[in-house]
Amino acid sequence: MYHIHSNIFNPEIIYVVDFWNKKKNLRGYHHHDFIEISIVLEGTVDYEFNETRTRLYTGDTLLFNPGLPHTEIHPAGMESHELHIGLSNILIEGLPFNTFPNEDPLLNLGIYQEVFFKKAWQLTHEFNSHNIHHDLMGKGIILEMLALILRSLTPSDPNNSLSVISEKDKQKQTLVNHTIYYLENHHQEDITLEMLADMLYISPAQLSKVFRKITGRSPIKYLIEIRLKHAYELLLHTNLTVKEIAEKVGYHDPFYFSKLFKKHYGLAPSNVRKRN
Repeated sequence: MYHIHSNIFNPEIIYVVDFWNKKKNLRGYHHHDFIEISIVLEGTVDYEFNETRTRLYTGDTLLFNPGLPHTEIHPAGMESHELHIGLSNILIEGLPFNTFPNEDPLLNLGIYQEVFFKKAWQLTHEFNSHNIHHDLMGKGIILEMLALILRSLTPSDPNNSLSVISEKDKQKQTLVNHTIYYLENHHQEDITLEMLADMLYISPAQLSKVFRKITGRSPIKYLIEIRLKHAYELLLHTNLTVKEIAEKVGYHDPFYFSKLFKKHYGLAPSNVRKRN
């Protein structure tokens, strides 16, 4: 089985899209730099990937790892109602960053098929309803769906480069896991790269290099993103002032916090509540 550290497993939901496809060809071949899950809620659709064309029916689920080209095709008269989920920041021990251990995008969920499909519909209704905290409920449902996918998958051939990384890379990933765990649980404190490196008995330059290679950003950039995500949730679900929220997530200067927030989300903290 593939192990997940629940304390640091915090997928970023890029999108949840509920869509009826009625066109002959929705889009050409494309790929993503994140994970995409596509579930056929109703109808029939053809997908092409790995140089093969596969017909999917109600209940079928695809999981595309980053970089895998694919396209969907609707012959005349064919329609499908699909749920698309884009995910990033996936950390599974022993696997490359943002990778699930499936060689074939078409998942065989086995005994978990029925409950998984119910969760897909539940997620669709939750995001379409826009009820209070629908995003929080949706994230909980997605976590359950990911756990069901992992339960249905068994480790592949150890020589398969997709599903196994070297012992050296496992050590690097463990280093990153420890760093993320600390950042998630101490993000409100004053943290420097030098402090993290000392704690992990590694040079700051080496820590930054390893962390960036696996996650695509530096430890401090990752820390900023954690703080801003927590700040966004506090803005949505509390009545705290911007200054109080800034202090709660580790910023003593509310103006600097607001500058970072606007750069990351494209709007000022004060406008988050107005927009929602």
